[in-house]
Amino acid sequence: MAMKRTPARLLIVSLLVSLLVAMPAPAQDASQVLSLSVSFGTLKNSTKMTDAMRDEVAQLETQARTASRERRYADAIRIYNHAMATLRGQSWTPSRAMTVALRLRPDRVILEPGDAVRLQVSQTFTLDEPIKTSLSGNVLIASVVDGKVSEFKSISAATNVQSDFTAKPYDISLTVPDVPEGTYQIKLALTGAGIDPIEKATAIRIFRGVSKQSSGLRERLTPLKAKGVRGVDAAEYGASLVDLINGGAISVASVDLKKELSDAAAVIDQLVKGENPLKSKRGDFRWAYRSAVDQQLQPYRVYVPQNYDSAKPWPLVVALHGMGGDENSLFDNYSNGRIKQEAEAHGYVIVCPKGRGSASMYRGDAERDVMDVLAEIKKDYSIDPDRIYLMGHSMGGYGTWSVAMAYPSVFAAIAPISGGGQPTGMSKIAHIPEFVVHGDADPTVSVEESRRMVKAARDLGVEVQYVEVPGGDHSSVVVPHFKPIFDWFDAHRRKAQH
Repeated sequence: MAMKRTPARLLIVSLLVSLLVAMPAPAQDASQVLSLSVSFGTLKNSTKMTDAMRDEVAQLETQARTASRERRYADAIRIYNHAMATLRGQSWTPSRAMTVALRLRPDRVILEPGDAVRLQVSQTFTLDEPIKTSLSGNVLIASVVDGKVSEFKSISAATNVQSDFTAKPYDISLTVPDVPEGTYQIKLALTGAGIDPIEKATAIRIFRGVSKQSSGLRERLTPLKAKGVRGVDAAEYGASLVDLINGGAISVASVDLKKELSDAAAVIDQLVKGENPLKSKRGDFRWAYRSAVDQQLQPYRVYVPQNYDSAKPWPLVVALHGMGGDENSLFDNYSNGRIKQEAEAHGYVIVCPKGRGSASMYRGDAERDVMDVLAEIKKDYSIDPDRIYLMGHSMGGYGTWSVAMAYPSVFAAIAPISGGGQPTGMSKIAHIPEFVVHGDADPTVSVEESRRMVKAARDLGVEVQYVEVPGGDHSSVVVPHFKPIFDWFDAHRRKAQH
């Protein structure tokens, strides 16, 4: 039986309007609902359903969309999770609902053995059926090596635990055991009469001396900041990573903390000597700038070819990550960063902005981030203004079209992958060649999204190369087309806007 696919125009574009434009609204909850809606749509389009299941899922989807429109985000989160449990064949019991709803938040994520830490237990949404029995259990710890979790060991008992955390969070005081450095999971395991076990885990990192090292680096930066030395923002971002991770601004898994601190120290050494840290820097590295939007440090990843020479202008690719990703996604994933190999082979500088907000769709401040990062790169490197290209995957594919439409005089060519956009805006970029890739079996973003954009482009006489991959899903189509995309960029220079 053929799977019926919900068009991504409904899954993403309409939700973007209702969730991210409507104000006032808790932006983080709105973003979480948008991400959940996409995950739900992908699972729905990939699951064979009975008629009864299809009817139940359809009812839940309608309820979730209504809650989203009315900005009842906690309800939408609950209903989308209920729908996904149904699609997986799981009963939506109070225990399962509580497992999904629970949030564990340590007051710090970067810890040392012997540290006192407070673990806050809260709840995202109210359960359909409340748990009426008292709860008790244990807090456990396990090491994580190469993605594998070892056996959990108890480090604290949890007794007389409340069965609802919506009104008042529950705090657990812990002492970090004397264990080797590394990545660990802290898990809360609760049981009660007549219910299934409830378990929730969160990641921590145990390092010795990094907090002191971070403080020392920031002290060294103080006189450099006062002088307004260029490059100090990147060093400060690296030095501030401990605080950013502890505050939940970035994931502990997204950075090699010791390497980043070491890199920040090296940059500071060069700045103190009056040297330009970027002069001899080649390959893949992280940099940062202070955004005028909110005065916050914003990171980006850069790849500079080994033979880069500032005496001549170089082509630049601005690459946009997908939903739930960040500036690291395209460099660390996608066949271990195959895009960097193509940049080296073709002789391109690449920059990957963070795109503030993992579900921003590159609108608003996230769109400005893209252009601000482009401006930063142009200050630091010799970039050919007629050979600046824009590409992206998934949400980055949407962003590729929308950012190009917002800045139609900037880009020489674009390459959206597994994305979509507004065909009505195509006239703004009729002079920009497009290389478009989409799989016809994509369960996350319907292939119809690219087909609509390509039709609008061709109706206007836009130069388009459209690759629709038979049987291709949302992600498998990306890596095989990096080389053809760079070849396409090689053949195009910026045209004047008519």
